[in-house]
Amino acid sequence: MNKVIKFLDELNDEEIYEFEKDLKSGSLQKFIEQKKEYYKIKDKMCSTCGNNVNEDCTVLIFGDPKIGVRKKAHFCGFDCLEYFINKNIKRVNVKKKR
Repeated sequence: MNKVIKFLDELNDEEIYEFEKDLKSGSLQKFIEQKKEYYKIKDKMCSTCGNNVNEDCTVLIFGDPKIGVRKKAHFCGFDCLEYFINKNIKRVNVKKKR
């Protein structure tokens, strides 16, 4: 809640009215629902070994938000996460050497 209060504190008059308009129109609620759905895990598999994962799995979100490329990878354990990172770092390093 402190982040929200800090955010609202930093808005100017025009931005406050725009925020209030979005709040009343329901567009803010739609955005919140979309964000919750993005982070929700359902019928996902481990990106390394293929096992089914549950709600408390490890999630890696990567990519460049500036160009709109965001990916999510789910892992059943830290060993799978470590393997995934090491495998992909090696692949990126090989591409850079060429």
